Amino acid sequence: RKAGMLERYRGGFGVALIGRIGFLPLSRLPAAAPLAATSIRQKGVVARHALCALLAGSSIRRALTRFPRKRIRMACGSSNTPLLGVHQLTFSRKAADISACVEAVVKDYEGRLESLLKTDSQLIGRQLFDATFGSLANADGHAALVSAELTVPALVSGDAEARAASSAAKKRLQNMWARAYMRPDLYARLAAAQDTAETPEEHRLTQVMLQKFRHAGAHLENAVVRGEVAELDARCASLAFEIEQNINEDCSHVVLSEEELEGCAPEFIKSLPKAEGDANGRQCSVKAPVSLPIMRRAASGETRRKVQESSQRQCMDKNGPLLSELIQKRHEAACKMGFASHAERMLGSKMAGAVKTARGFCEDMLGRLAKLQDAELGRLTARKRIDLEQPQKRRRTEESSPELKSWDLAFYTDLLKREELSLDDEQLKEFFPLEGTIERLLAIYSELLGLAFVKTSFLPVWHEDVVTFEVRRGEDLVGHLYLDQFPRDGKFGHQMIIPLAPSFVDSSNGRRCIPACANISNLPRPQGDKPALLRFAEMRTLFHELGHAMHCLCTTTKFSLLSWAWPMVPWPGGVEQDFLELPSMALEKFASEPSLLRRVARHYSGKEGPEAPTLGEDTIESIQSLDKFMVGTSQSRYFAMALFDLLVHAQAPPYSFGAACGLSIEELHRRCLEEHAKLQQLSGTHPCASWYHLVIGYDAGYYGYGWSDVYAADVFECMLQAEEGPLSVETGAKLRDEILGPCATRTGGDMLRAFLGREPTADAWCRRNGVPM
Repeated sequence: RKAGMLERYRGGFGVALIGRIGFLPLSRLPAAAPLAATSIRQKGVVARHALCALLAGSSIRRALTRFPRKRIRMACGSSNTPLLGVHQLTFSRKAADISACVEAVVKDYEGRLESLLKTDSQLIGRQLFDATFGSLANADGHAALVSAELTVPALVSGDAEARAASSAAKKRLQNMWARAYMRPDLYARLAAAQDTAETPEEHRLTQVMLQKFRHAGAHLENAVVRGEVAELDARCASLAFEIEQNINEDCSHVVLSEEELEGCAPEFIKSLPKAEGDANGRQCSVKAPVSLPIMRRAASGETRRKVQESSQRQCMDKNGPLLSELIQKRHEAACKMGFASHAERMLGSKMAGAVKTARGFCEDMLGRLAKLQDAELGRLTARKRIDLEQPQKRRRTEESSPELKSWDLAFYTDLLKREELSLDDEQLKEFFPLEGTIERLLAIYSELLGLAFVKTSFLPVWHEDVVTFEVRRGEDLVGHLYLDQFPRDGKFGHQMIIPLAPSFVDSSNGRRCIPACANISNLPRPQGDKPALLRFAEMRTLFHELGHAMHCLCTTTKFSLLSWAWPMVPWPGGVEQDFLELPSMALEKFASEPSLLRRVARHYSGKEGPEAPTLGEDTIESIQSLDKFMVGTSQSRYFAMALFDLLVHAQAPPYSFGAACGLSIEELHRRCLEEHAKLQQLSGTHPCASWYHLVIGYDAGYYGYGWSDVYAADVFECMLQAEEGPLSVETGAKLRDEILGPCATRTGGDMLRAFLGREPTADAWCRRNGVPM
């Protein structure tokens, strides 16, 4: 559109015009369309071509004869085979269309499975592999690609009916894959062909695919037990889906007066919508972009308590009973399969391998952190007492208890951070305007990984806020990146990367699907005359999430099951879950490196020269100190949550904790947090009712964040010590070739050993965080 007038067609192929006019992707060519003329003007050069005259059934090669050969090539670069990818999708489907399309996907997928079972039993070698594992991999890949346009609306659409239809579509697709991978006839057919794999990637595919069948119970000989497990798993999927959607749809808020919000930035208060029927009231969402600034800056302890209570009661009535049933059904299904618990069933496919190992890891970390945590809580309590000794501040905090409350933690942590590190988030965020920060972060990733990010307006999107990029390596188009940054009603309420297209090659015709992903986030919108500004923590999180994106976009697997994915999408795939966060956590640590900060931080005013505001060396040193600031408190809370997740999934309800028995989920959570986070929790709340991780695939897996972070520190330290430099082409190539590109074609342990040249350890993590070794 910026280059001139270009009519955008819809169809099944993607091509590119190149030459003097540069690269111009066409999102689709029509399957049947009249001859169309297009003019493209760029740098004073006008190129006029008849774009296409594709008749129904004609090939793309025949259509391309209408173009001068010097100005045309396929989007995949050196190959003459057209690419599959997100450019073929449509994200603006209405509810009825979504419902109809999902049935077509299911019909096609199940038809492919039936064809697999009908293959000649006399086939051997390569032919047998392609007819069995290859056929199922093709079916998975194509269904995964198409399913993205049917399931993304549940997370991002402003149309409630479309969200509901999309949620139902995701549930339908989850059930489709669940049924497929629990079929004993498919398992038997594949198991008989597992020795036909030839390459290391094919051998890995057979291992992962057969393990997935066994995880679902397809190997169980008793048909009655298989049916019971299938029924329980289907119910669990349905419950998890309903809980997730209730969280997505929730618009909980608390009304606060401007006086109650004293201490928060004036621009922030003005940005809050006015409450209906209350001239002085502001409607404060419990979602992070609103609740976190209040918890950190509101001077009134009562205000903070109200916001925390509202947040921890979010979806409590709807999701509380559903979550109880879900966790019980998970346990029942695991026991029927011969596992001691749901946690044991889930840990079998992870790096940790066993509940004992994961639980021991969490408890060991809590023990290591205990002394540091006690010292930090003492400092926070002392700071609160100083406030209470001043009558004016005592009136503002509206309390007299010197005891540190759970709603005091964020406030006094932020206060001490400003006082001790001279870091003020409100001032610091002026150096991280959203748009410029994204451009500079992508430039760093481009330099490190040899990728180019080219903004484009020709990809299908679901909202005008969405920004899209082509990702290129040399001349080849290797992926697509979507950024959807701002909050909207009905939109997923946190920040994440979601895959839109897996990496795979259709073995029947050689067509490659290039990976694509979207950063779905809820960053602050522009306020007044200021652009959208990121707090340092938000910038670091953005760096982290873009690290996930790089993992996705660097993936070059031939099978979607081994491509980058995670349980937020319905299709199967991805690395071991406790390895999933490792690459992004390693890359995230660059966010506080002085060399990177000097490149990324730019004041939003745009001033240049001697008068331009800059981050001082003292500020950069304080940012580095921030990595260790209150790490005992924050990490102890995290590991307490991770331990709770393992405990609640490692026993049958009602639950026990220490000497206490007969506990509900919320009681177990409260006792675990009070024991290890060492702060009394609010009564009458149920934080787990709005905790996404319990229902989006991190059940008995939340510990994986800490597990990944420990080894990520080892990877990061190795990059820092690289002779060529941490952000050099050589270091980036090693990271891409040994960690990012292989994705699930290797085990996490094998990738770590290949990159490090040794066994990974926790030493680097302890050194980085000031934890005694």
